[in-house]
Amino acid sequence: MAKRVSRKKKANSSNNYRDGKLDSSRPDSKPALIALLLVVILIGSGLYLTSMVDTEETVTSPTYGVKAELVTNDHRAEPGGETDFVILVENTGTFTDTFTISTKSNDGGFTIDIEDGFETIMLNKNVRKPLLINVKTPSSAEGLLYAYIEVVSGGDTTKSAEVRLNVNTNNNFGNLTKVGDSVDVHYAGILASNAKLFDSSMEYIWDNYIYRRDGVTNDNRHTSTLPASNIGCIEANNPSEDCEGSKGMISGFDSKMVGMYEGQTLAVRIPAKDAYGETGGSDLAGEDLIFIIEMVTIN
Repeated sequence: MAKRVSRKKKANSSNNYRDGKLDSSRPDSKPALIALLLVVILIGSGLYLTSMVDTEETVTSPTYGVKAELVTNDHRAEPGGETDFVILVENTGTFTDTFTISTKSNDGGFTIDIEDGFETIMLNKNVRKPLLINVKTPSSAEGLLYAYIEVVSGGDTTKSAEVRLNVNTNNNFGNLTKVGDSVDVHYAGILASNAKLFDSSMEYIWDNYIYRRDGVTNDNRHTSTLPASNIGCIEANNPSEDCEGSKGMISGFDSKMVGMYEGQTLAVRIPAKDAYGETGGSDLAGEDLIFIIEMVTIN
């Protein structure tokens, strides 16, 4: 009988794989996956840092600034009298800011009243607003007196602007207007919303005031005084005998002229309802107005 020869079976590599044993002949993919993951992380980090740099370059720091100007100056007043100034405040910064208006110095010993509700104002960037300053002179006033008004930024209190109010008190006006009078006045009218000039009879306003409303130019300006008859008669349809005749002025302007002295300069803020109406066909309808009025003569 032939002798039986025992043979060893070859290891089955596929069986080893199924049994969870890796074939030593196949490359290990773990290092490659880890390397790929690291590359993705590094690229992502680079993009994030780049975006942060770009963002920092495009975001600008806020800047603050303010400008202040007077529409008219060098007013006349008598000792113990009063006058009004219109000051323009402009936000020259890059962000909305709040501004405080106050008296910085008062050489003339005036009583200075900043228009009620405008002691502090908020303005968007590049926005300009007018407000009224009333100045009462002391009864002992003599000569040219002055005071300084300061406007300070709330965002940066080191940013401020100032204007000097000049008042010549060497005057004795005498004549005072009353209801029914006919008068001649000089005036300047600006929009309360943005200080744009829409009309004036003052030549030096035309020559020096740069904030004019669109369509208002030197070509259509006038410089003669404005005649107004029966002043004070529009208010509540005054029925007195002094009010017979034409009444051609807007209500707020008309009533302000009563009680003014010849030579005196006052100003008035007029809401739209007392000006050209809250609605209507006028291009000034819906606009609050500010008028500077100089009483020239009482006829």
